Amino acid sequence: MADEALQSLQRRVWQARLPLEIRLAASECRTFDGAAPYLIALPRLSYLPLLLPRLHAFFSDALIADSETINPYSGYFTFDNVPLKWHLPLGLLYDIYVASTQDTRQDHLTVVPLPFKLTMHFTPDPEKPSMPNASPVVLHDSFINSVKEADFLRSGTAKPIMTLSAQESKALWTSTQDCDLQTFSKIHNSLVPSPGQMRHIPLRVYLPSAPDEDPSKAQIRVLQSHILPNITGANQNASPAVLRGGAMGQPQTLGTALHQLIPSLFPSRRTPILATPLLHGAPVPMSAQLEELVRWGSYADGWLSVVISMRG
Repeated sequence: MADEALQSLQRRVWQARLPLEIRLAASECRTFDGAAPYLIALPRLSYLPLLLPRLHAFFSDALIADSETINPYSGYFTFDNVPLKWHLPLGLLYDIYVASTQDTRQDHLTVVPLPFKLTMHFTPDPEKPSMPNASPVVLHDSFINSVKEADFLRSGTAKPIMTLSAQESKALWTSTQDCDLQTFSKIHNSLVPSPGQMRHIPLRVYLPSAPDEDPSKAQIRVLQSHILPNITGANQNASPAVLRGGAMGQPQTLGTALHQLIPSLFPSRRTPILATPLLHGAPVPMSAQLEELVRWGSYADGWLSVVISMRG
């Protein structure tokens, strides 16, 4: 793809917003018919804990507990009674729990349910593992640690991210919060190796699993491996050792990587037969080159986070 088309793709990714409908948990609400929902359209690249102070203020009059005694950052979100991982971007959470459940075949495309309906909790559930407070410092550290991991895989060293000034490191996070692509790109582009110099692809593949008998026990399997930008040899029966081989060879595509990581779901490197890879809510061609995808289609933390949707 031409650079202009890829840059346009990146702009669309950053501009995409997801409508949310957030309701206070019935067990924490003082009114019988529930409090009015909080409605907002948030960037897909954003993080839910950024809303906590506003949600605490919005629901304070409806809370059974004294809102003055509640730490806003102790709040957490659930979807269908499943606690959401606060360190994952909003769009990724939606793709895992909603988009991946839709039939993604071209002849069976359905309208993906919107808004994303979440439940807000401020009181811990004794039957569920306690959630750490998503304070601004904790959220910032989680984001930067994820950036460092991605940077290490791309460059083979953490030197690029470690050489950023404190101001640049802070701006990387604040530009993500503000959805400021221009500021973000200036810093992020300095971390990404030039073409042909990338060591590995920071790829994470999410395999959602929701047991029919108890949705609250849904699990997310995350696959991560050292995937090279190129494959040595074009052998269709390339072994794992070949896939991890030297830097020269044909470009690694999403299809070749998924075939290696999950051959039972992706028996073909070219055609999605049993499952469809989703990126930012949309099906991704199996022929898409991973190095291009990670440069222009990664999340703000530098990771190419692909969600797998089973075909109906």
